[in-house]
Amino acid sequence: MTFSYIKILTFILLIFTHKTFATPLYSIMESNNCDGCHKGGRTEKPVLERRCTLDCQGCHIDPTGGGGRNQWGTYYSRNEMNMVNPFPYPDPLTDKSRFDLHYDGRYLKRNLPQRSRAFPMDSELSLRLRPFVKYLSLSYSFIHFGRIDDSLLHMGYDGDRRYRERWQIMVDNLPLNTYLRAYQSTPMYGIKRPNHTLWIRQRVGLDQFATTRAAEIGMTPTVPFFRASYMQGDPYKPEDLKQKGYSYHAGLRGVSFGWNLNVSGWDTKSDYQKVNMRAFGLGAKIFDIVFYGERNWRSVDALDSGASPYEKTYVAPASTITEYDIAWVHIRGLILGGVYETLVDEYRNSTRKSAYLKLNPITFLNFEYWLRSESGSRNLNDSFFLVHLYGDI
Repeated sequence: MTFSYIKILTFILLIFTHKTFATPLYSIMESNNCDGCHKGGRTEKPVLERRCTLDCQGCHIDPTGGGGRNQWGTYYSRNEMNMVNPFPYPDPLTDKSRFDLHYDGRYLKRNLPQRSRAFPMDSELSLRLRPFVKYLSLSYSFIHFGRIDDSLLHMGYDGDRRYRERWQIMVDNLPLNTYLRAYQSTPMYGIKRPNHTLWIRQRVGLDQFATTRAAEIGMTPTVPFFRASYMQGDPYKPEDLKQKGYSYHAGLRGVSFGWNLNVSGWDTKSDYQKVNMRAFGLGAKIFDIVFYGERNWRSVDALDSGASPYEKTYVAPASTITEYDIAWVHIRGLILGGVYETLVDEYRNSTRKSAYLKLNPITFLNFEYWLRSESGSRNLNDSFFLVHLYGDI
């Protein structure tokens, strides 16, 4: 498979550079969207509660990103994210609801040279309670994952990875948009990718299955943001295999061209391995084109290599991963983009080129189509089509 279509896509991106009226809800692409706090025709959000940031907390119940949306995220997804908006959502400043219900289901078809598989990727149901509307929220999520050989989501056996329970107790809306939370959820590190198959998350062990228990503090005093998490490891693993320690994520942005930068750190260890990671990302939105680049450095050191069989103690290996993204977001509800990735670890020295289309035709419905070509230590061409059905009440 050749990638002449990436050249064609790049040419199209350079031609159509006009004012965009709305951009999709993926953190980096929202770097210069101010409608959340400064929407015309309504009262503006109080200064000390504004979220001029790339922090996922601005729109998601879980500050790590993904899953249920808070009242700001639901407002934006209903009013700004889609080509057609038949279900307008009330001004979040007037939203006094004491509970939120979220459903998220995805169905994936993957085409490989030797076979094609269609299967239910996941199904997620989330509930958030807000006893006092502000300051305290209680959340619970039940997630059921599928596998490539499934025809339906079904019960698994003990030790299977099909189920994840996630919860959090969160105190927020404190001065300077500070929050505190105790949670069982995805480990906090970096910007969460909407596509978990990208190497910069998948190959460092932060895919959709990743889970930890932790305590966290975060703040978003308008432009900069900072989060730090004290992690106690994956509750689904034996005590001696739990990676325990610290992680942080911080960044800042500017309105002009939506420039932004972010840094992340990770220091954890189990009884057998110590894992350290660092990441740096830089991006901008110029007219209708979003650019973003990030590099992740990961080291893994054995603490007691003879204490347990290798199969038991395995974690994702040391690696250096780089990712470059470009996306065209001129048309509301449509993204055309490409990704160039490099991966170097003890097993692989590869590059991968991807081209994708993401479409939000109407509220609650999203489509994605990806073409990918990997070369180097492994040569593989594939494509996949994803249907994403979601809803918030």
